[in-house]
Amino acid sequence: MKELYEPLWDDIYEKLRSQNQRIRAIWIADVAQQGQSGILNESILGNDPSWYDHGRDLLVLLNQFKIPQPVVGVGHSMGGTQLAHLSLMHPSLFEGLILVDPVIQRENATRKYVLLSTYRRDLWPSRKQAAEKFQSSPFYQAWDPRVLEKWIEFGLRDLPTKLHPNSSNTRDPSVTLATSKAQEVFTFSRTSYIDKRTGLPRGNPFEDMHLDDIDDLPFYRPEPPQIFRRLPELKPSVLYLFGETSPHSYPAARQEKLRTTGTGVGGSGGASRGRVREVVLPCGHLIPMELVDESAQASADFIGSEMFRWKSRKSKFQKAWDQVPLDERVAIDEQWESHIGAPPKRSKF
Repeated sequence: MKELYEPLWDDIYEKLRSQNQRIRAIWIADVAQQGQSGILNESILGNDPSWYDHGRDLLVLLNQFKIPQPVVGVGHSMGGTQLAHLSLMHPSLFEGLILVDPVIQRENATRKYVLLSTYRRDLWPSRKQAAEKFQSSPFYQAWDPRVLEKWIEFGLRDLPTKLHPNSSNTRDPSVTLATSKAQEVFTFSRTSYIDKRTGLPRGNPFEDMHLDDIDDLPFYRPEPPQIFRRLPELKPSVLYLFGETSPHSYPAARQEKLRTTGTGVGGSGGASRGRVREVVLPCGHLIPMELVDESAQASADFIGSEMFRWKSRKSKFQKAWDQVPLDERVAIDEQWESHIGAPPKRSKF
C-alpha cells in the first residue's frame, strides 16, 4: 500500500535537495483492490483483478491533473510491472523508470506467496495487540522503523468490514488487514480451474500467455511474462534496484533484464548506450521496506543524472526551434518540398 513508501519519498527528497535538485510533486495511488482504494471500492470488488488496470488508471491521473514533464516513475514489485506497462502504452511519458525488484519474468513465481497469504492471520483483538505481534516478528523487525509505523497505522483497519461485520463495542475495536487477504491472493494469482459455483473458468493461460511460459499449476499471472517479452521496447532510461536474495532477482534473471531492456525497436538503446543500469542491494524482495536509505541514494543519483540529460536535450531543442519563425513552424517548408519532389502533372480532359 502506498503509505509504506512515504519514508522512501522523504529520503529521496532530502538526497536530491542536497544535490540542488527540486521535486515538483510526488503522486502515488493504491491499486483499485488494495489499501484505501480497496476500502473505497469494497462493495464493487470482484475476484479477478488485472495488473494492467493500474497503468491505465495512472494515465488518467496524469492527464486529469495535467502533470508536467519531466516525470520519473518509481515502482516496486507489481508496481514496477505496471509502470513498465504504462511506459509501453505511452513511450514518451516517462523520462526514467526506477523498477524496484519488479515482478517481470517468465517463471510463475506466485505459488509461494499465494500459499502463505491464503492462510495468513487477518484478525486481531485490538490494534495494540496487532502492533505488538508485528513488532516481535523477525520478518517485520527487518523493516525500517518508519515503514513499520506506517504499516501499523495504514495496513490495518477497524472492524466492522464487509468480510468481518461483527465488532465489539469497546473503545479499542478489533482490527483486520486494510487489504483483505482475499484481494491479496487474487492479485498474486489468477486461477485456471473451473469455478464450481458458476461453472465458469476465471482465466485461460493458453489465451493469455506464450506456450513456453505456461506450467502445470492451476494458478498463473499473465502480466509478468507478457511484459518480460516486451522489455526491449522500453523507451525511458531504466534503473533496476535488485534485492540480492530476492527470488525474482537471481543473477541470471538480472543479467537477462540488463541484456534486453530497451534494445528493440522503439527502445532506448539499452545498457550499451548508458540507458539501463542496475544496483544490487543486500536484501530480499522488500527493498523499500528494509533498505530505505540505500534505495533513496541509488534513486536520487539516477534521477539527478536523468534530469541533467533531460535539461540538456530540452535546451538544445528549444534553442534550435526558437530560430524558426512562428509562421514557418506550422507551414510546409522548402526542404520538405525538395524531398517530396515536384507535383504530378494534371491530366487534361
